[in-house]
Amino acid sequence: MKMKNFVLLSAGRGSRLAELTSETHKSLLPIGGKPGIQHIVEQILETDNRDVVVVTGYKEGDVKTFLEAEFGNKVRTVFNANYAADTNILSADIGVDALKNPELGYMIVETDIVLEPEGWKHLFAEREISNSEWSTFGNYSEHLTGGALLENKDGFVEEIVYAPIYNEKYQTYKKLLGTLLVGKNEVLLDRELRKEMIENSIAEYYLAPWMKNINRLRCKAFDMSQYFACSFNNLEAFHKAENGYRLAINKIK
Repeated sequence: MKMKNFVLLSAGRGSRLAELTSETHKSLLPIGGKPGIQHIVEQILETDNRDVVVVTGYKEGDVKTFLEAEFGNKVRTVFNANYAADTNILSADIGVDALKNPELGYMIVETDIVLEPEGWKHLFAEREISNSEWSTFGNYSEHLTGGALLENKDGFVEEIVYAPIYNEKYQTYKKLLGTLLVGKNEVLLDRELRKEMIENSIAEYYLAPWMKNINRLRCKAFDMSQYFACSFNNLEAFHKAENGYRLAINKIK
């Protein structure tokens, strides 16, 4: 199976970046001279016949206007009216539901990821996919907290955790980057479990169904540590991401 379907999560308020996001949506903040989401979509569209759905919410008009001007009908947007209460599990669900053929599998991408161009090319390249995959970059640490995973001796993920406050017991876990590729074999269960969780609460991350059902959802890690990669959710992290990206690009040149 070759990946053709992409859901980009671009609905959140980015409240921890309020100094910047009060005027500009988080996904439109400039990285290396152009909006972060532009880097992502351009790399996805390097290959033809891809179905790209961007889930909007906060500052919907700004995001939609930019995407239409830059990419025309190559990208579709869907609106999450409950974005203010949603963490991102509902956005993921709305986006997957909007795909033309979700049964073929799909990749969910957070739009606050900063990755050098070759990294995006590697992640989005047309390749034969036999397993669902979580992208990772390096190990969980004091400086890389949040989502992380642990692999077993056979290379499959045996645990996924979300630990935003550093916990040393996870220091051997791999840090999640912010993309989930759902392979064809896991599509039905992924969608079913997510909808079950949404019935109880939308204040959940899209990784929650996998955290709680990893014994049923078979997946592996897709290592991206050979590339400059990071994500950001506050002002300091954004500036580090922007500076790191520029340094990575200059090294390539």
